[in-house]
Amino acid sequence: MQLISTMGRIMLASLLVVLISACSSTSYEEKSKIFAAERAAMLSRIVPVDMNGYNLVRVKAEGSNIELTLLYTGGIDVVPIVLVKNIKKTYCSDTEVVSLMEKGVGYKLIFRDMRGRPVLENLISYQDCE
Repeated sequence: MQLISTMGRIMLASLLVVLISACSSTSYEEKSKIFAAERAAMLSRIVPVDMNGYNLVRVKAEGSNIELTLLYTGGIDVVPIVLVKNIKKTYCSDTEVVSLMEKGVGYKLIFRDMRGRPVLENLISYQDCE
């Protein structure tokens, strides 16, 4: 009887450990989504932001990516792809941004013209900084 009781306790304890560890472990992808949502929420509080003839008008998390929508405001003729290269350099030299990208967060830049039509989409990920 004592043996069964001890074995039952061991089995119950093992089952509890497995259940607790399964519930507490969050997948890499889920963590990336959480980081993206938190960062997007923080950035969305500061929009709109003027950036070299473009306005950052919207920030939102889309899965593990942070979508940044930039609207062309005119005045300065900076081609979107040139602005993407500059943003990429800035992001890849910022330790906080690089840290997030190492954790699976990407930055999707969406450029729109004055009428809101899509002009260019570009994803910046950790691989772009290597």
